[in-house]
Amino acid sequence: MPCLLIHTNVAVSDQTRFLSRCSSEVAAALGKPESYVLIELNDNKAMMFAGSDAPLAFLELKSLGLTNGQTADLSARLCAFIQSELGIDPARVYIEFVAPERTMFGWNGGTF
Repeated sequence: MPCLLIHTNVAVSDQTRFLSRCSSEVAAALGKPESYVLIELNDNKAMMFAGSDAPLAFLELKSLGLTNGQTADLSARLCAFIQSELGIDPARVYIEFVAPERTMFGWNGGTF
C-alpha cells in the first residue's frame, strides 16, 4: 500500500509519464508490488521554502512496514529521483515518512 504524495511548485508537463516513473521508482525502492502503489501529484502550487519560491517539493511517503533503518536510503533515492525528473535541488525537498499500523490502513472494504 505504498502511497507517495508529491507537492511541488514546479509545473509537470507530462503528468502521466511522471506518475508512471514515480510508481515504478517507489515499488522498486520499497521492494513492493507496483499493483499496490498509489501516487498523487499536486504540481504548480503556490509554495515557499526558506523564504524563496525557487523550485521545491514536499513528499509524503506512507508504507506499511516502513522502518527507521530504511528512511535515509529512501530519502537519498527519492531526492535523486525528484532532482532528475523535476530539476529540484535535494536541499529544497522535505520528505515525511509514515508507517501506519496495518489496521489503520483500509483497502477493498477491509484493512491490511
